[in-house]
Amino acid sequence: MPQHRDPHEQAQVALVLFHVGPYRAALEARHVLAMTDHPTALRTANAQSLLYAGSDPESPPSRWLTLRDAQTVSDNGGTWQLGVSGDFTLQQLPANTLYPLPKLLFPRRFSTALCGFTFDQQQLVLLLDARKLSP
Repeated sequence: MPQHRDPHEQAQVALVLFHVGPYRAALEARHVLAMTDHPTALRTANAQSLLYAGSDPESPPSRWLTLRDAQTVSDNGGTWQLGVSGDFTLQQLPANTLYPLPKLLFPRRFSTALCGFTFDQQQLVLLLDARKLSP
C-alpha cells in the first residue's frame, strides 16, 4: 500500500555539519560513508587545507569523514577521508532552506566545491558538493 504524504510536509535533506576554520560547513549525508576518530584510508586531506589553499590549519583534524572518491574510476569506487576539527553532526534540514550560491559570488568562491548556503540556529553554514572535493 503506498504511503501518503501530508502535502504540508517539507522535503528534508540529510546533512553532515562540521567546522572548517571559523566556518560551519555541510555535505549531503549520502556522500559520507563513515565517520571516525582516526584516519584509515590511504588518501586523506585536512578540510581547512583543502578548502583554503595556502592556509595553515589551526589544529590537526580530530574527526574523519570517509567519502567516495569521485576522481577514481575503478569499479569499487575508492574512498578517501576528509579531516575536520571538532564534532560533526548529522541533521535533517528542510530542502527549501538550502540556497544556491548567488551568481555574483559564484566566480569569487574559494573552492569549486562551494555550491550554496543555509542557516542552522541562525548561523551561516556553507554547503559543499562532496563530488567536487578531492585530496
